[in-house]
Amino acid sequence: MNRFLNGISIKKDFEAEVTAALMIQSNALIPIKLAVRLCGISRQEINRRIARGTFPKPYKLSNRNNAIRKAFYLKDLHEWIKSPHTYLQESFKPENGGA
Repeated sequence: MNRFLNGISIKKDFEAEVTAALMIQSNALIPIKLAVRLCGISRQEINRRIARGTFPKPYKLSNRNNAIRKAFYLKDLHEWIKSPHTYLQESFKPENGGA
């Protein structure tokens, strides 16, 4: 019985990993609430890091200038999660590698 339950746990973990991999490959957009949970930092900290260029920029979910709803590309968040202390937005990176 114990081996059967462990098999279910492994299956759920595998399915979650496959789902995450597919979302990253398709570059899914996720809302800031989910980004907070994935990254383990508060919404306020995310906003501070965006302003400093040390967190991926969100994208507006509307063409309107005053759009409030924003989301992040999962691929961008994945890059940040891999190296949060050294991440730098493209627009903040120095030209020619800092030379």
